[in-house]
Amino acid sequence: MIVIVPHQDIELKLIQAQKKIIGELINKNDGSIPYAGMPLWIKTEFENVEQAKKEITGITIISPEYDEQKKCFVCPVKIKTNTRIINSNMDFINRHCEDSEHSEEDAAIHIDDKIFPLDVKIFRLGECTSSKPGIFELSNTVWKKLTS
Repeated sequence: MIVIVPHQDIELKLIQAQKKIIGELINKNDGSIPYAGMPLWIKTEFENVEQAKKEITGITIISPEYDEQKKCFVCPVKIKTNTRIINSNMDFINRHCEDSEHSEEDAAIHIDDKIFPLDVKIFRLGECTSSKPGIFELSNTVWKKLTS
């Protein structure tokens, strides 16, 4: 699987947003335990790193939203190419719940509009090579800087 790894500056903004949202979820005291989604990688449908490097012309990370199927917060991502827009997402905040009856209403939070949408101009592309859950390895990495 080919993934996009945002530059450290963008990653820092994402981590700060995670902290704020986790703090808000903890204050709700609904019995869930929120924790940061890691790594902050964007999954793509490209076949290889070189194809992704050649085709990507823009990346925008949208405000986090609750995904009822995954039972977590994800950031929708728009990946632009010369010919199309690819919709992807990035796991952002997970929730461990003793009671599985939590819904989207339970997960309602305030998102700081100053952070999102977030344009990614510098990023690394790589092939996720880990075969075990919880282990994240990249190979065949390459940096890309988008020009406006």
